[in-house]
Amino acid sequence: MAVLNENYRNIIVIGASAGGLEAILAVLERVPEDLGASIFIVQHIPAYTRSNIDRVIQHHTKLRVLAPVDGAPIEVNTVYIARADRHLMVEPGRVVVSKGPRENRFRPAVDALFRSAAHAYRERVIGVVLSGALNDGSSGSWTIKRFGGKVIVQDPEEAVFGDMPRETMQYTEVDHVLPAAKIGGVLAKLSGQAIHPQRNRDVASAELLELEIALAKGENGLGMGILTMGKPSSLTCPECHGALAKFEEGRLIRFRCHTGHAHTAESLLAGVRDNVEKSMWEVMRGMEESKILLDTLADQLEQSEEYELAGVYRERAGELVEQSKKIQQAIEYTDRSTMKQQIFPQL
Repeated sequence: MAVLNENYRNIIVIGASAGGLEAILAVLERVPEDLGASIFIVQHIPAYTRSNIDRVIQHHTKLRVLAPVDGAPIEVNTVYIARADRHLMVEPGRVVVSKGPRENRFRPAVDALFRSAAHAYRERVIGVVLSGALNDGSSGSWTIKRFGGKVIVQDPEEAVFGDMPRETMQYTEVDHVLPAAKIGGVLAKLSGQAIHPQRNRDVASAELLELEIALAKGENGLGMGILTMGKPSSLTCPECHGALAKFEEGRLIRFRCHTGHAHTAESLLAGVRDNVEKSMWEVMRGMEESKILLDTLADQLEQSEEYELAGVYRERAGELVEQSKKIQQAIEYTDRSTMKQQIFPQL
């Protein structure tokens, strides 16, 4: 089994979401088969899907493509694809596949992969952020740079969804901004460059980084003291409604709850908006159920010739119909004006 040369940048991590599959293929089609590196890819996909993304990618590259199991060895000239509903991470010499808490509302999450790679391989890591909505990958890219690695983003103007690369550029000093078709050539060039590891690099918050990697593997956040490592927050997690602690990475603000869910501010806002919409639908459902019950009671009263009371029930039912319409209008307005549509490729 061929092994990676520890003196080169040969751990490549790629993150993508909406519109990302096309960009991934454009990158890999231009990566040489003797790259001398290992590539790890997180493409956001719904938990309930049965993905064949590994087979799709295999048709576009001469590198070997795998959807690995936990503990699989890391081999040179191999592409590792995250499975649906599982985080993909790395440790020295091995792949980690876990069902830890979702990050930025996703599992697999780009940040989980990027952080683990930076912690395990430091200067040897090249991070690539491609098309996607919101900003999964921003925190992980910041960590890669903090450990001396390189970061490349797809040109946001070219990306189908430019949020992920644009947000990464906002919070991280990236090394290259390129069309997807040109990234493969740069990866080949960078992976052929020797590095000089800085073993004594002073990395702030190393304890927090190790804890976050452990959380992504499924360790218990409360027991590990996650809430004591951040600033207190009055906000709650939209995933589980647990208390959130606030963390700052440069200009990037993030949150984690005691069960382990992680959010950037943008991801948290999207989650809160989803919960608000869900609550409005529940209110609308309650009104419509009440209207049905009032109509049923009115029918019974009319059969007993109690027309006056039946009329009162009919009037109340009509009021609920009008209130229900207002709730539905509010939902439609919220959807048009503030919600970002998440579009997943058909994998």
